[in-house]
Amino acid sequence: MTVMEIQIPADLSADDLKEFPDEGYRYELHEGNLVIMSPATQWHFRVIWRLVRYFDNTGRNAGGEVGIKFGRRDVRTPDVAVFHGPFDQNTALFQPSEIAIAVEVVSPSSEIEDRVTKPWVYAHAGIPEYWRVERIEGTDDTTIHQFVLEQSPEDEPAYRQAGTTTLSELEKDAG
Repeated sequence: MTVMEIQIPADLSADDLKEFPDEGYRYELHEGNLVIMSPATQWHFRVIWRLVRYFDNTGRNAGGEVGIKFGRRDVRTPDVAVFHGPFDQNTALFQPSEIAIAVEVVSPSSEIEDRVTKPWVYAHAGIPEYWRVERIEGTDDTTIHQFVLEQSPEDEPAYRQAGTTTLSELEKDAG
């Protein structure tokens, strides 16, 4: 077992995340609070890879585990982000305005984040689409719930479900 010692500043910011070791852990910053997530399962990783490949095959610029900076003290990392255009592959943190679609692959440990918290954060930052990807039990396939941003009757940004598909259907349509 490797022991890792990290000095955490009292006022943690998005810029501080660059100093954290990249040893398989994933980091997010929620209102200045450090969140360390365990490594993804191989199924989770493979779905991310398949989605990035799908977007690439359809001419969209996409990346896996992209850091989005929502402020000095708030960074979220969707499993896949589709950019409005070309992006700097040497950059770790992007602005919400650069993101066209944020995609989350639901894991048992992230259900509330992926169903409630992250869609709220993404909507309030103006990200036009949100996709929630869930495993179809007993298969390697997924159900993809596609949401588009609009204003709610209360004049709040919110996602409305616009479609449902599967990853295998997307891959088949992309040829």
